[in-house]
Amino acid sequence: MTRTILSLGLSGFLLAVLLGSCRSNEEAAEPDLSCISGQVVGPSCNGTLIQLPADVALGNTISYADTLRSNVIGTYSELPAGVGPGDKFTFSLRKPTKAEATPRICLAIYSTFDVPQMVVEGPRCQR
Repeated sequence: MTRTILSLGLSGFLLAVLLGSCRSNEEAAEPDLSCISGQVVGPSCNGTLIQLPADVALGNTISYADTLRSNVIGTYSELPAGVGPGDKFTFSLRKPTKAEATPRICLAIYSTFDVPQMVVEGPRCQR
């Protein structure tokens, strides 16, 4: 009986270790959002749309101005001065708070897109 309990305890421990390693692999798969170079797509009801590089699998595919764009996010953040549609720039991303992700009043000339809302901040690149 003691041997069975010990065997069950060891099996449970091994299962916990395996599950823990799976979680670590998932966390490792999270993209690094501290230093990204993306391209401004344009304005929308989601704020400014930004196309991320393919290796930062975070955004969605949308059709904007009759062009299919992949890996696009939206942001209400202010972009650096002089950065506009078509421009590439380097930044960091983070998930927004509820207040930061709340939809804003939108002009009827803009569309809403099914894209993740993120907060754009200054880049935190390793130098």
